[in-house]
Amino acid sequence: MANELQDLPLWMTEKPVINKTKEFIQFKGQIKQCIYPNMLASYAEEILNKIESSKIHKVVYGFDMEWPVTYNRKSNKTALIQICIDHSTCYLFHVYHIIKLPSIFVYLINHPRVRWSGVCIKNDFLKLGRDFTVDVSGALSNIIDLGTYTNKVLDFDSSTIWSMANLVQQLLKKDVNKDGNIRISSWDNTTLDQNQCMYAATDAFISLILYERLKKFDKEDELQIN
Repeated sequence: MANELQDLPLWMTEKPVINKTKEFIQFKGQIKQCIYPNMLASYAEEILNKIESSKIHKVVYGFDMEWPVTYNRKSNKTALIQICIDHSTCYLFHVYHIIKLPSIFVYLINHPRVRWSGVCIKNDFLKLGRDFTVDVSGALSNIIDLGTYTNKVLDFDSSTIWSMANLVQQLLKKDVNKDGNIRISSWDNTTLDQNQCMYAATDAFISLILYERLKKFDKEDELQIN
């Protein structure tokens, strides 16, 4: 890190309470999961209605994706798209077996009033565009990369690279449950178990709450949290 400890906010230099067990962040709201194109379109419309009815000019949603891990150079197709719209609702869109994304979902992804928050999610959107041959230019222009945002707001060197786990430890004084068995599990299976659903929803939720934390220290950000 470029800055000395004395230049950091007090909340980042305080020593965390030592617990015998780690305190993992976990999403505690409603998880809405869908596996069929018609339901995917219906949930996309549900989110769009929330956007259109919002008095806030731009909303911020947590975003993440999952796909089956491969041990060769070939990247498997996107299996799951996670969108967390607030602290109470997270959507899991299972798209692995869908050939063509519904146009209303593509419209949601590129909506000019939505900003997508996450860690290195530019690559996720690029992959989504390749996997389904869809335009993601609108999404790419509205990304909040949390690593870059952290460096800007807290005045770190721009070359500092952050993982989600590092950000959660530094900003929230908690941990992320990155269970390897879940992380590399069969995301192409439409019947996700409870642990997979919680893991996926929590990642998108963390992408949202990290932004909310950082925004408090960004004097230039005029966005309001919905």
